[in-house]
Amino acid sequence: MRDYEVRLSQEQLEELEDLSGAGYDIDKIALYFDIPKKKMKTDYLQEDSWVRYHYDRGILLTDAKAGIELSKSASTGSITAIQQLVKLRNTQRLEELRKRIMYGEEID
Repeated sequence: MRDYEVRLSQEQLEELEDLSGAGYDIDKIALYFDIPKKKMKTDYLQEDSWVRYHYDRGILLTDAKAGIELSKSASTGSITAIQQLVKLRNTQRLEELRKRIMYGEEID
């Protein structure tokens, strides 16, 4: 990871993950930390910055927890959970394909 303008402690990086997982955008998170929006957004737009990493990780962790719980419900035979899980998997696959086509990213 490269060194950018925004400096956050480990505790703040964990808070950033919680905030992004809760649906807050980068501008609101900048306000939360009392950091100028322009500085926070500049770091966020750098794919290899810690701000971007922890922002994306927070979203993933929240989505993963929800997906795990959904999977558990589906495994008990809940028709609704099964349908939601199929929809979630299809959405994830479409996103992977979109990244592959648009950005040339490798997928499994």
